[in-house]
Amino acid sequence: MVMRPFFFLLVFANLVFFAWAQGYFGATDDSREPERLAQQLQAEKLRILPSAPVAAVKTEPIACQIINGLSTAEGEALLSAPATEGTVLKILPPAAPKIHLVAIVDLANQAVAERKAAELGRFGVTEQKTVALADGRHEIILGTFQTEAAANEFLQGLTKRGIKSARVDSRDPAPLKIRIEARAPASILLRQLPLLIAPYGDATLADCEK
Repeated sequence: MVMRPFFFLLVFANLVFFAWAQGYFGATDDSREPERLAQQLQAEKLRILPSAPVAAVKTEPIACQIINGLSTAEGEALLSAPATEGTVLKILPPAAPKIHLVAIVDLANQAVAERKAAELGRFGVTEQKTVALADGRHEIILGTFQTEAAANEFLQGLTKRGIKSARVDSRDPAPLKIRIEARAPASILLRQLPLLIAPYGDATLADCEK
C-alpha cells in the first residue's frame, strides 16, 4: 500500500516538470526551442556579400637597352657568361645591310688593273676605283648600290656601252661592332648592365627602338 502513493507522487512530479518545461507557468527560457525559433533572422533578408577584390599584384615593367660597340668575340663572350638574374640577352641582326657592287674582279696584278682602267676610260667610264687586295690581285669598283636591282640596272647600262667584264658582286659590309639587346625588369637592368659592360671599354648603351 505504501508504493501506490509513491507512484502517484512520481507521476505528479513528472507532470509538473513537463508543464514547467513547456512554459505553462509563465517562465521564459531563451534556450527553449520555441524561443530560438522566434529569434531567428528572417531568411529572405539575408544576402551574400561579394568578397573584397584582391589587390592586383604590381609587376615591374620590362626595360630594354642595346649594348653597342662589341666585337663578335666580345659579344659571344658576353652571351656565354654565367646567366644573370632575370636578364635576357640576344644578338641583334647587323645594322647595315649588304652592299651591291658593280665591279671588275680578279685582276691578276696592278699592271693588269691599270690596263683595264685605261680601257674603261676609252669607253667613257670616269667613275672608277682600283682596289689592291691582300693577295696581290686587284679589282675595279664601278658603282656601289644599296639594292641589287639598282646594281643590275647600272650593269645593263655598262653592257650597252660595250663593257662585258663587269658584274654585280653582293657583299657584307666591313666587319661591324655587334649589338646585343638586354631585357629585364627596370631595377634589375639598372643594376646589372654596368657590371655586364664593365670589361669592354668600347661598349656603350642606348635605348631600344620603339
